[in-house]
Amino acid sequence: MIRSELQRILLEKDWQLLREKAVEDRGIVQRLMSRIFVKDGLQFWRAIEGLGIAAQTIEEHEPGYAVELVRRYFGSLNEESGETAWNAAEAIGSILAHCPDECGHFNRMYSGLLADESLNEGTLWGLAQLAAVAPEHVFPLAEAVLPFLESSNPELRGRASLVQAIVDGWEEKIPEPIEKELQGDQEKIELYFNEQLQVYSIAELFQPRKVHYWHEDMETNKWTWTLTVASTSQGLFWVGLGEPEVEEKHLQAYLKRWCPQAFLVKRRVPNAQVIEQLKEYFSGQRQCFTLPLHQMGTPFQLSVWAELSKIPYGVTCSYGDIAQRIGNPKGQRAVGMANHNNPIGVIVPCHRVIGKSGALTGYAGGIHLKERLIVLEQQSCI
Repeated sequence: MIRSELQRILLEKDWQLLREKAVEDRGIVQRLMSRIFVKDGLQFWRAIEGLGIAAQTIEEHEPGYAVELVRRYFGSLNEESGETAWNAAEAIGSILAHCPDECGHFNRMYSGLLADESLNEGTLWGLAQLAAVAPEHVFPLAEAVLPFLESSNPELRGRASLVQAIVDGWEEKIPEPIEKELQGDQEKIELYFNEQLQVYSIAELFQPRKVHYWHEDMETNKWTWTLTVASTSQGLFWVGLGEPEVEEKHLQAYLKRWCPQAFLVKRRVPNAQVIEQLKEYFSGQRQCFTLPLHQMGTPFQLSVWAELSKIPYGVTCSYGDIAQRIGNPKGQRAVGMANHNNPIGVIVPCHRVIGKSGALTGYAGGIHLKERLIVLEQQSCI
């Protein structure tokens, strides 16, 4: 791969192409390692993320690869030349976050890097990344992380604040005076998270807006449903039935537009109620949902989604019907677009809207899923 092609992949966040290249040529890892020698803003962070993605991809084809790569980085930190040690803390953090099952056992060794002032910022960033996908590996590290909440350096204070916020369960270990200081701390730092480089105040990192998401497969007598759900503290934010990687990409884009300061954190527990109710729905045992929703969209979209929620279980209607009901009889096409952009599938039942002729028109998850949902409901009504 030539340098310009790698640069384009990073610029466009074309992670699918990066995965394909990693399968074809292991040398891409070395090129990414070389690319992160210099911290030059967003491109540096994209290369750091790309390194984790490449390691994860190769690990799937060559078990043990990610572990050896992490060991190589740790080894380079002990070499006088430091040939591959530049920004090693960020590199190791990215690999651990993308391969938590394989590399999570390096957690204590990794937190030991906090003893080196030159590695503090990168290690705290990496621990936040790891906590977002596998908090069990970070939870035991409170004694190493929490002292940085009192740092005079806002970069360290901010990153430590985010780690504690994502992990959950450390609250009782934080002295009340420190907690109050951080809640009002308006000093700002720049941070890369969820593919974005943004500026946050320390207070925003200590008590961040979090969106908890989870992927889960559900088996029924006829079909397997691949589910992605996401919730905020206010309610259900997302339900999708596509492939997890695709759903996560769409979820990130939706967050970037409507909730750009939020942090996407992988957790099942905050989504347990919706998962249970969806299991009951897919098994034909539930026809309505009792869940708080956190919907974000334009006024027109919200009006369409509200009308979708009124369509009874097992019943279908046309886009024209919805347009009439919201007082915009010529707005079928706009209704179709709002229907397509509905972020809470199934529960806000956009699948119940069909063409005037009865044809199953477009569905974000694919026509085959729309057909399955309609058949499921109609058979359960018999």
